[in-house]
Amino acid sequence: MLSYGQGRLGIQVQAILTADGVAVTLTGGEKPHVGGMAMSVPRYAPAIPAQRPQTWITPRSGHRDSDVAALVAEQLCLDTGCCVAVIAGIHIDAAIPSEIDMLLDNSQQAARLLSHRIKQILEIKNA
Repeated sequence: MLSYGQGRLGIQVQAILTADGVAVTLTGGEKPHVGGMAMSVPRYAPAIPAQRPQTWITPRSGHRDSDVAALVAEQLCLDTGCCVAVIAGIHIDAAIPSEIDMLLDNSQQAARLLSHRIKQILEIKNA
């Protein structure tokens, strides 16, 4: 498990590498839960490097966690070239806009840490 941020603004990310993708949980705040999910799959168009992946989003009624799940799934997919599925659940009571922005930023930073770790593992595996 990797973490970014502290206290109620902290984010935790865990991943399982499969034969052809990455399964990720992204949780944090005061009440980690299952709030939404997203899956991103690379598109391979030689003429368009770093083309945005194809992404499917499944929200949980009354939750907005699928937004951050999609953000992280797409980031990890672009960074690693892998199919990525993210289940996200982050909640803090009475969040103000700046706290929500910080949770989003911390989620992206945690995803960057995870991306780096995945790349290291793939390099070792392919060596």
